[in-house]
Amino acid sequence: MKKLIATTAAFSSYLLSPALAFADTVDTCPTGDFAGLCKLTSSNFGNVVGNVITLLFILAVLIALGFLIWGGIKWILSGGDKTNVEAARNTIVAAVVGLVIVFLAYFILNLVVGFFLGKTITTFTLPTLKLQ
Repeated sequence: MKKLIATTAAFSSYLLSPALAFADTVDTCPTGDFAGLCKLTSSNFGNVVGNVITLLFILAVLIALGFLIWGGIKWILSGGDKTNVEAARNTIVAAVVGLVIVFLAYFILNLVVGFFLGKTITTFTLPTLKLQ
């Protein structure tokens, strides 16, 4: 095992060393939609935060919908057994409550950002201080 680790470390350092020698002549910033991630400033950092928040909300909705579907499948497969039907019903109720919480959180966050900053979550920019 020690030989394998030593061989892997030596081989990976051999492969990575030329990239470090030419690091300041190669522009590693991507172009296109993801170009803003390379050089974060205060203006586009807010957009990245807004997009991450939106992505997290979408992920939460998809997870809640998955639990809703899973609860329906459990109900169908319960075969009329009272404990299994109750467990499926609890899963469905929890999924619906999760969906309501996610939608309310998104609405409240949009309301607060819109009230205080006059923007939406996706066009959110962080304020900067300019010293005279």
